[in-house]
Amino acid sequence: MSEKVVSENVAGEKTAGEKTVAGPHVRLADRGLVLPDLGAPAYAYEAWTRHEDLLYLSGQISRVADGSILAGRVGDDATVADASAAAEVAALNLLSRIDQAVGLDQVAAVLKLNVWVAGGEGFTDQPTVAESASRLLIDVLGDAGRHARTALPSPVLPKNALVELDAVVAVRS
Repeated sequence: MSEKVVSENVAGEKTAGEKTVAGPHVRLADRGLVLPDLGAPAYAYEAWTRHEDLLYLSGQISRVADGSILAGRVGDDATVADASAAAEVAALNLLSRIDQAVGLDQVAAVLKLNVWVAGGEGFTDQPTVAESASRLLIDVLGDAGRHARTALPSPVLPKNALVELDAVVAVRS
């Protein structure tokens, strides 16, 4: 159901008639989450590129705010629960990059999310791990966070991260 947004208050909440819809930053705060302050990439690439109304986001690993990395391989030295928590951390980093690029309130739709999960031989439950990243995007962005998704296995990821994800996002002009 589409709503016509009449105004936005200082808390980032959008109002439509008498119904108030919390904005992405309010939803983050409600979950007790803070976007990490991510620096520039260490190598020769961009954290994001934009072409017209499409924002392409480079891979975000499961690096927490203090710089440490949730690392390992599911089935070897990490559990599905560990990897699911790592996927949420990577998704929070992705949201931070979107906020840096255009602002979370400018997201029209997350079109595609790719999630790579480092796993030991025989690990096949990548969709369960990816679900926590998907849920965070939907919880924070509302319907704009609904997306197509691919969950992929990997024997190893950069910096030995448990999870890496990237996305393509449609943004408002």
